[in-house]
Amino acid sequence: MVLLQYDMNMSTRTLSKPSRFHLSDIIDAIVQLQSLIRTLYLFTANDFMTFAIPTTLFAVFGACSGPVLTSNPNPDLLSTLLRLPAALLGVWTNLLIFNISNQRSPSAVEEDKINKPHRPLPSGLITSDGSRRVLLAAVPLVLLLNWTLGAWQETLLLFTSTWMYNDLQGCDEDWILRNLLIAVGYGLYSCAALRIMTGSEHSITATGLQWLVIITLVMFITQHICDIKDQEGDRSRGRRSAPIVLGDELVRWSVAVPILVSSIISPMFFGLRLWSGMTLSTLIIGSTVAARTMVYRDLKSDKLTWKLWAFWTCWLFALPLAKDPRVVAEIWYHLSGMVCPNGDCYTGLNVAAVSGVALVIEGRRLYGHFGAWLVGNVTVPKIVVEGVM
Repeated sequence: MVLLQYDMNMSTRTLSKPSRFHLSDIIDAIVQLQSLIRTLYLFTANDFMTFAIPTTLFAVFGACSGPVLTSNPNPDLLSTLLRLPAALLGVWTNLLIFNISNQRSPSAVEEDKINKPHRPLPSGLITSDGSRRVLLAAVPLVLLLNWTLGAWQETLLLFTSTWMYNDLQGCDEDWILRNLLIAVGYGLYSCAALRIMTGSEHSITATGLQWLVIITLVMFITQHICDIKDQEGDRSRGRRSAPIVLGDELVRWSVAVPILVSSIISPMFFGLRLWSGMTLSTLIIGSTVAARTMVYRDLKSDKLTWKLWAFWTCWLFALPLAKDPRVVAEIWYHLSGMVCPNGDCYTGLNVAAVSGVALVIEGRRLYGHFGAWLVGNVTVPKIVVEGVM
């Protein structure tokens, strides 16, 4: 800002020089922003693919199912998918609040030094007091964001369950209470995402709410599969998780059997026959997860089984699409209309192929430029394009 000064003795006016921005200040600001983004992501990194993505997919499948779960009789595919980033943002920001709250206590830091040493607190990227300050700023911002997205009720309930789980140590009290709080949270995340994906002009029907309850129950009776791989850290913290209380053998049975039962009951909710393709595929995937839980018991296998369990839950989330074949037909009609306008599939597919290659190449270029800036050292894979016909 330019300041006007008046000198009484000289009777002249002089202009003071404006302050200058130094390049080093700008670089420091960019570095600090990069560090903040990376730290926030690392708080949620372990749960992004196994929690944020599945709950968002639940919302995508539910919204695309139209009248099966929502009041929208004929959802437009493009309009629905355009709400996908907002739904994912709503889920991720709520997940961020939970994870920071969950990871900042001294006992949690000690546990993560064993189970997840790459997280921000055990790796020294941020202090416990620093994470507290982040929460002070993030909580009202996340609530405001989800208010604009139309999911503020679920967000308030998630804040409450986060407080009970972390600050009131519900996660350490008993494995049943721990499972219950996690399952309720999962249902709230899914409900919030579905509400955002559905849009403000439509609502979740009674059937949709019943499906949310079923998914919450499925999470309650199966999600302690996540604790099997974390037994060492839970034991060091004194947490009464299911594997610690029940023992390794019994806890595996307590996961495998409910997965098989859920693989049968969930399709039945939508009236799918036992020998239908969707029911059989659900049962096959569930049986694979259950069998791996019982047979493969080393840490590496348990981690892979946990990821397969997350995939199985995503398969359950797709069941509403199989309820009404017209829903799938409508989605196919929209996709074919975009790819093959006026029945000209050759031109449409060629444009799609060229555009896809261009996106991959441009994505590789941007990844090479900004990947290291965001997540540290990266190796950019080579892409060889032989030709597009």
